[in-house]
Amino acid sequence: MQFSPLKFQMPLAAGGIALMAFNYLQFAVPRANGMVTLNDMLAANMTMPQFVLNWFLVAMMLVFSVLNICFIPFFCVQWARWRRNRAVYEKFMADSPTVVVGSFIPFASLSMTACVALAPLAFFIPALSANIQAMMLPGLIFFGWLGISIFRLEFKVLKQLLTRPVDVAKLHFVWLLDVFSFGLVSLMGTGIAAMSKDMTIASIAAFGTFFTVTFGMLLLIAKLAYLLFLQFKSEELPGKNFRPAYFILVPISCLYGFSIHRIAVYMESYFAFDMKIILFASFMIPYVIAVGWSVFCVYLLWEYLTKDFIRSDFAAPQWSII
Repeated sequence: MQFSPLKFQMPLAAGGIALMAFNYLQFAVPRANGMVTLNDMLAANMTMPQFVLNWFLVAMMLVFSVLNICFIPFFCVQWARWRRNRAVYEKFMADSPTVVVGSFIPFASLSMTACVALAPLAFFIPALSANIQAMMLPGLIFFGWLGISIFRLEFKVLKQLLTRPVDVAKLHFVWLLDVFSFGLVSLMGTGIAAMSKDMTIASIAAFGTFFTVTFGMLLLIAKLAYLLFLQFKSEELPGKNFRPAYFILVPISCLYGFSIHRIAVYMESYFAFDMKIILFASFMIPYVIAVGWSVFCVYLLWEYLTKDFIRSDFAAPQWSII
């Protein structure tokens, strides 16, 4: 089977589920301070419902963290071979914008794996959690490479978009995959900014994520406005295989909300700014957007979800639901 960068959605989804479980435990498990670890779970006093739920999430986090870590090297080797095949790569990059945007997924997936290493893996490995600060500099270097790479790719794609004719009828919400990828790269960078105890490392990470967050949000506003304009002009929804892509706004809102929240944590920690309003808003506003948009999408796609989703062949946009 021919390689496609969209295959990176497998480790991306696995890492996302592991990180979701970790984030819940981070708020649910009582402890002194710092990130939650397996030792905190073992020492916590929990009611029976809490015990069942929390340990179920631990098991889920373990399974999906392993899947993420195992998938990534395999797909990275295939990705490198695919990139070296100039004819195949250039043919892919010359396709429609909704196909070309899939080239951003490897960077999103690698960012997710970095987040898994800094959180879920550290949860299970005491030596890793005890030396998490030693990972900040390598993490910053990796974030720098991801940031430079994704900007270079975005500029290349934008140049093609502005210099070639585009069939706007084929544009749909899959076109937001680059916005999603910028959000994940930002999440990794802001994680370093919020976690690092070295002010230099934290400040460089925060400075870098200022560009990725700002550019990603501007890209989101421009693309979303144009997609909604096209949808209002259209007399029907896109093809059935592309309809699940509407859900991509849910993770996008959460990624940028969490990134802004972590920047606020950095500002509060190192500069003693009063960031209470931003800390609250950066959690609540994305949550409201995510829940509201999810409900709207379920209503909009109810017929597809109840009649066609199970019976239809697999299509890459279905990962958006996950």
